[in-house]
Amino acid sequence: MIEGRDMESPAAGTPAVVIHVDGEVAANGKAIALRIVRSAQGPVDICLRTEDVQYMVSILLALSCEARRLNPPAEADTPPRAAIPLPLSAINVGQDEDDQTFMMVEVGGAALMFGIPPDFLKEVGQMMLALSASSSGKPS
Repeated sequence: MIEGRDMESPAAGTPAVVIHVDGEVAANGKAIALRIVRSAQGPVDICLRTEDVQYMVSILLALSCEARRLNPPAEADTPPRAAIPLPLSAINVGQDEDDQTFMMVEVGGAALMFGIPPDFLKEVGQMMLALSASSSGKPS
């Protein structure tokens, strides 16, 4: 918990959760405005510089991993809900000096790097080969 922050709504004693987010890009492309609507509280407007989007996405993903660790989902193999297909700008795979494999994915102005556990590396490689060899774009 962030020091000095109370994640609960004073009236209901329950977390004030985000129920809707809208956003738009500044005309010059240098900022992104978000309106975050929360339950039991009024909306919050924030504006991020485009170059800070990467940090916002990274912290949300890191916190999501910690939340999942603390409260694992009931169904482990449930497909993602309401996933938004994002156009990739680039994808790179490489290894560091300790032979740890990483995949970097760039979407718009954000680049995220993911460590790939060795037991998943073979599966990821086979899937990518199958997709690249298939004319329909679906694995065989």
